[in-house]
Amino acid sequence: MSINNISNQKSVLAKLLAQENLTVEHKKVPTAYFDPKNRILCLPIWKDMSADVYDLLVGHEVGHAWETPPEGWHSAIEEKGKAFKSFLNVVEDARIEKLIKNRYPGLKAPMYRGYKELFDQDFFGVRDRDITRLNLIDKLNIHFKLGSLMNVPFQTEEEHFVTRMDNPRSWEDVYTLACELFQYVKENPTTNFDDLEDGEMQYSEDWDDAEY
Repeated sequence: MSINNISNQKSVLAKLLAQENLTVEHKKVPTAYFDPKNRILCLPIWKDMSADVYDLLVGHEVGHAWETPPEGWHSAIEEKGKAFKSFLNVVEDARIEKLIKNRYPGLKAPMYRGYKELFDQDFFGVRDRDITRLNLIDKLNIHFKLGSLMNVPFQTEEEHFVTRMDNPRSWEDVYTLACELFQYVKENPTTNFDDLEDGEMQYSEDWDDAEY
């Protein structure tokens, strides 16, 4: 099947899942992202991208389209600064993926397979790293995206963050937890705080701080 046919199919899928006439674009970008102000969902053009990876990216970004409030995102970044963006996004990623899988249970299997494929390709750059040396926010990001594929170890004092991140019900819950994690990592760094992994499923230099 040609890339154009696949792109067209996934564009239709994104609109159906979002139940909204989103603008879906396919570009040569590092990964998928969603622009909440203009309601644009951008999917990357990668060589040999499987249907499972497509479905993972579509499901993830549609989750943001359903759940993440643009104004809350803007105000949080403005208040806390750009370094806070990764913390907010990692916690929100866990929430929106859980919610989109509950909304569409059929996404669970392809999203798991998509993450496994990305892990096998070392997309996250962690396969040969000492996970215990990562900052807590990075460990949480890997844990909630890769699950049993990595078996991330947590210290006793970190475990309550794992439990809370698994159960945020609202944007307010996400913001509160992200603030606490932001402060905890600043006070308990295992790497240079300024060099934290971006941690985002989506990234683009072409958009301002609203994209996620």
